[in-house]
Amino acid sequence: MANTFEIDIPMKDHPMAVVVKSRDDESTAVVYDLFYCDQLCGCIFKNEHSIWIYEPHQHAGLLLGPEQIQHLGKEIDAQA
Repeated sequence: MANTFEIDIPMKDHPMAVVVKSRDDESTAVVYDLFYCDQLCGCIFKNEHSIWIYEPHQHAGLLLGPEQIQHLGKEIDAQA
């Protein structure tokens, strides 16, 4: 997978590894798909106010709080 990397999200007991893949389409270049346990769980993007937004799929296997979403976005900015 091109433009794919792994990010650890801090949790209470131990970090949770999430695979992040940027979309290849230029119109969605700022949208990243999130995979957990090899399952597509949702996408994350930065809005016009530089706030990261997480949109889980209907069968969300990855539930994230606001702090975890912003941490994930900060790590994406650092690696993308």
